[in-house]
Amino acid sequence: MLILQWFLRLFTITTLVSLFIACEEPVDLGFEVVESQLVVSSTFFPDDVVKVFLTATQPTVGEQSINEITDATVTILEGNEVKELLHYVAGQNGRRGSYQSNNFRPKVGRTYTLFATKSGFKPIDASSSIPEPVQIVDLEVLDDVSRMTVEGLEIFTFTLKINYDDPEFIDNFYDIRISQMVMPYFVKSNGDTVKMGTKAKVVQPPIENYEENTVTGEASILVRDRPAEDGLTIKLQSRFDPKTELLGDLQAELRTVSEPYFDYQLTIQREGQALPIGVGDPRVSSFGNVQQGVGVFAGYNRVFRTFSLDD
Repeated sequence: MLILQWFLRLFTITTLVSLFIACEEPVDLGFEVVESQLVVSSTFFPDDVVKVFLTATQPTVGEQSINEITDATVTILEGNEVKELLHYVAGQNGRRGSYQSNNFRPKVGRTYTLFATKSGFKPIDASSSIPEPVQIVDLEVLDDVSRMTVEGLEIFTFTLKINYDDPEFIDNFYDIRISQMVMPYFVKSNGDTVKMGTKAKVVQPPIENYEENTVTGEASILVRDRPAEDGLTIKLQSRFDPKTELLGDLQAELRTVSEPYFDYQLTIQREGQALPIGVGDPRVSSFGNVQQGVGVFAGYNRVFRTFSLDD
């Protein structure tokens, strides 16, 4: 009897030890556990404050959530020289905050590195520079402007031709942004008209949903070099509500962008396609040039030209 009890006790101990050892082996959960990563959204241009939006992905089963990071250490370097330790500025009116420079202003042609650390995450870094600006040499609205009124909206459809002084023998990358300037207004009970600040509204490819008023923002068109000797020709549509908006000029912004900027935007839109983009909308949903993280830190330059459909 004693021998039987001893064997039973030995069997129980051996079984528990085997289970303990098995628990230390890798376990296949049936899905990939994605590690949390810092996410950067920052594009910068000459002689302006650098703003860095910093969030973090959270591993979940399915879609990842985004949490804002407010207590990271974010630094801008040029080579091995620290240019500035950025400080966090809280957002206003529901907008996210950002890390900003005080004295540092980026210059054309210099390579800058963003370095950020946060407890619980891998340190991240990304490098980029600002290219030389490229000038717009021709901006023309062709003779096919049409205008219609639908459900109170004034709708203009037109063809825009834009040409720029693209340097030869080197790869150049552009983000052409077109927007319609309007001035919102309202009429007070005493009949006085109150005008508000000018806003940019999206100019987009023609669509048949004529009841939709375009949102605040701009159209982005990615172009590599220059598609033709006479530039780029694209069909666009602008719309405004005359009951609440005063029509202003159209604005063309030619951004000469760094390669990381261009490559990152290509993960969001197709080359040569006019994609409506909200003003200040940080895009952090795709991988970019951030090492051990997600997002983009990229420089660009820009020039502006205004025009009207009457031109």
